[in-house]
Amino acid sequence: MAELAETDSKRLLRLLEDGAPLFDYPGPVLLVDSEKKVVGANPAAMSLVHGILSGTALSITALVSATLSSGGRPQNMKILDEEAGRTTDITALPVDGGQYVLLFGRDISLDQNLRNALVESRQRYKDLVEISSDFAWETDADGKFVFVSTAGALGYEPDELVGRVADDFVSKLDGIQIVTPFRAKEPSTGIEFRFRRADGSVAELEASAAPLHTEEGEWLGARGVCRDVSEARRRDAALAKARNRERLMAYIVRTIRDELDPKAMLASAARAIARSLASDGCVICRRSTSGELVAAAELGDPPETFLADLLAAETKGLTPTTINDPDGAHIIAVPTDYHQRINGAVVLWRDHVGGAWNEDDAALMKEVSNQIGIAIEQVASHENLELLSTTDPLTKLLNRRTFQERLDGRLQKTGAGGALVYVDLDNFKLVNDNLGHKKGDEVLLDVAAMLHGCAGKDDMPARLGGDEFVIWFDNADRDKAREKAEHLLHSAGALAKYAVDEKRKVGMSIGIAWIAPGGGVPAENAENLIARADEAMYEIKHGGKNAYTFAPDPDVSGDGNNGQ
Repeated sequence: MAELAETDSKRLLRLLEDGAPLFDYPGPVLLVDSEKKVVGANPAAMSLVHGILSGTALSITALVSATLSSGGRPQNMKILDEEAGRTTDITALPVDGGQYVLLFGRDISLDQNLRNALVESRQRYKDLVEISSDFAWETDADGKFVFVSTAGALGYEPDELVGRVADDFVSKLDGIQIVTPFRAKEPSTGIEFRFRRADGSVAELEASAAPLHTEEGEWLGARGVCRDVSEARRRDAALAKARNRERLMAYIVRTIRDELDPKAMLASAARAIARSLASDGCVICRRSTSGELVAAAELGDPPETFLADLLAAETKGLTPTTINDPDGAHIIAVPTDYHQRINGAVVLWRDHVGGAWNEDDAALMKEVSNQIGIAIEQVASHENLELLSTTDPLTKLLNRRTFQERLDGRLQKTGAGGALVYVDLDNFKLVNDNLGHKKGDEVLLDVAAMLHGCAGKDDMPARLGGDEFVIWFDNADRDKAREKAEHLLHSAGALAKYAVDEKRKVGMSIGIAWIAPGGGVPAENAENLIARADEAMYEIKHGGKNAYTFAPDPDVSGDGNNGQ
């Protein structure tokens, strides 16, 4: 595999490693260099990799070439595997200024097959209707059937209709005048009306009719052809609903996709879902690390029965649950999942004016939940990456870079002040050298726990590296800083169990750099504070260890405090 600098391509390679986000991506993902050599791929891309290596995947090679020569523009193509019956949509993105190409694949076989099946089904239905559902008829001047084609119509035998008034079979709504073809005075086509079948059900008919006249022009009746279009109308309605769902889903997915900040993604999704389903509000929940469902995005004030409904939805697996609130609200809740694991839920509600939720709403919510489940997982992955980049891998304390950035941010606030306590472990190297690094890690974890136990909600503990730690006590005065340092020294007594011998116990040397609230020196920043506290710590280190002292203020030579 090509050796790469810390570039987009190298970061992508890490994301393709086992356990990384792109490794488990359900579709093929490949990273190809300018020589059309595969430098990285996930398991789903193995068939494409073999095709490139064997020279049979000419379309993929051509797509890579087109992307490399596109001047930085993404390229797209669809690949049909007739043997496997699979269609894959491939998107190629140039990486690192066109030196590499990232290929993303998405299996669209189901969508393609469903669309083809629907088109085929509609054509088959059209052919069958043209063959079998037309029936011819003729009426007299009294509007009675005098002829019906030999096959009969709508479950009636011809004899059951002949001699009866045709309009008596027409289904009418009270107060509404119905135009029927059976008394046509002029040629007409496309007349739609409802006709009772022999079994009592109602059919949707479309008719063409022409009037009958004597040679003298006297009207005698009408004749025409009727077609049962009931199934076609139902299909048209179903297609209209499907198109509407597709339009709403596209809007929701586009809203989520266009949100750059993963943390704001769910809030945007809640707004889009509420608007698409004409609801009064929406709550998107995600599963916390403790396994509970907690609200991650809210729009509107949920009804009081919200939590109960959410639990009800979760216990029913992935089936949408609709509930009528005693106060008149209509609630629909559906869990979200990722890889068959429930990771959250979506809850909508509206008042009695908006009406109850129906099957179409439930179907759309089920589709929505699939997308939200993926979005929740994306947010979790982003948070995990953020955690990895800001914390120390062993102790889970803030790392040096993040600590300095966040402390600088606080120090820039008007009137910010507090104390930075610098902790260096005494005789720690002896533990590593004599008892092993595993025992040394135990010491570091114990110290991290001590810092956490000493910190308030606004304080920041961090590991600078090795056996060096810091903790920022927000808005602490000198007495508070002294109290915290003494607390840490007292807690450090528990580290004696790691001592190699009685004379060289594990302890703490502590230096404190303090800034008065509202009186900080403008030039003072996190780096300066750490340096001042570090110098104070070395005074203790060289003067006997296991104690603390304050660093001199920037404009004072020193305060003479030796930890007493």
